Amino acid sequence: MRTVVAKALATLCVAGLIVAGAARSAPAQAPEKLKVAIGAAGLYFIVHFVAEGAGFFKKEGLELDTVDVTTGPRQVAAVMGGSVDIAPLGLQLVIQATSRGGSIIAISTGYSILPMSLVLSNDAIKRSGITLSMTTDEKIKRIKGLKIGITGPGSGTDDMARTLTGTRGLDPDKDITIQPLGNGDSMLAALEKGLTDGFVFTSPIPETAVARNLGQIVVEPLNGDVPEADGVPYIIMATNPAMLAEKRPLLVKAVRAWTNAMKFTHEHKEEARRVARNYFKQMDEAVFNIAFDKYVKGVPSHPLIPEENVQKVAKWMSLSKKTTIDANYATAVHPDIAREVGKDLLGK
Repeated sequence: MRTVVAKALATLCVAGLIVAGAARSAPAQAPEKLKVAIGAAGLYFIVHFVAEGAGFFKKEGLELDTVDVTTGPRQVAAVMGGSVDIAPLGLQLVIQATSRGGSIIAISTGYSILPMSLVLSNDAIKRSGITLSMTTDEKIKRIKGLKIGITGPGSGTDDMARTLTGTRGLDPDKDITIQPLGNGDSMLAALEKGLTDGFVFTSPIPETAVARNLGQIVVEPLNGDVPEADGVPYIIMATNPAMLAEKRPLLVKAVRAWTNAMKFTHEHKEEARRVARNYFKQMDEAVFNIAFDKYVKGVPSHPLIPEENVQKVAKWMSLSKKTTIDANYATAVHPDIAREVGKDLLGK
C-alpha cells in the first residue's frame, strides 16, 4: 500500500514540476501595437509624452509604433487612410474634415488651450516699429508686408496667422506673405538666415528663438493677447470610425493611458517635467522650464470633450476661414470611451 502511495506522490510531483517548468518557459504576452501619427513636436503633446515616458501606455499593454508626419493635415490623412490607429492633433482639423465628409473622429481631449505664439525677428520688429508694450491690434496692423512662417496650409498655425490678421483689418492673402516652413527647426533656421520675418508656432520654439536672440514673442495667446482664442481647446486623440468599430478595446487602452498621464501631471508636476524633458533633450534647460511652466496649465483634468468646446472651435475657425463653420458634435466626437474611462479612473 505504501509503495502505491509513494508512486502516486512521485507521479504528482513530476507532473507538478512539468507544469511549473512549462509556466516558467511560456513566453510573456506580447504588447499590443498602437500605431500613432505625430505632427510637429511641441509641448502641447505633453499628455502624450507623459503617457509614453512615464509608462502609462506600457501599463495598458501597449507598444507605440510612432511615425512623424510633420503637419496636422498629414496626420488627418494618416488617420482617415487607416495607416495609423490614432493621432494627437488639433480639434479644428477634425471639424474641418468631418464637415467635408471625412472619416475621422475625436475620442479624447489632450490639451485645452490654443497655444500658438507669433514670433518676429529683431529686424522685423525694428522695421515695423513694434514695441512689446503695444496692444495686439497695434502690433498686427504693423506686420503688413512681412513674411510669416507656418507649418503648412490648413494647419493650426495657418489658422492663427489668418485669424490674427483677418480680424484686425488685414487680408492674410494680400497684406502678409504666409510661408509654409514645416517644423519648428525649419522656422528657427529660416529666422536666423533672414528668410522669414517671423513665424507662428508653439513652445518651445518661440522661447528658443528668444534665447538665441533671433527675435521676440510679440503675441502670446497663453497670456491673453488673443481674446478670440480664449476658451478654444486644441489637441485631441483622433481615430476613424472604422477603427473605432474594429479596435475599440485598443482605443480604450489608449485613452486610459492619456487619462492616467493627465492625472499624473496634475498630481506630480515635477516628475512630469522630468519625463517631458526627455523629449526635448537638445533644448536649453532654462528655455525648457519656461515653456513647461507656461504649457502645463493647458493639461486637461478629464478626457471628455464637451460639446461647448466643439462650438468654440467652430467659431474660431469661422474667423480664420471667413465663412460660417457648422460643427456637428455627434459627427466630430465619440464621447463614450472618455466617459467610460473618466468614470473608471477619475470617478467622474
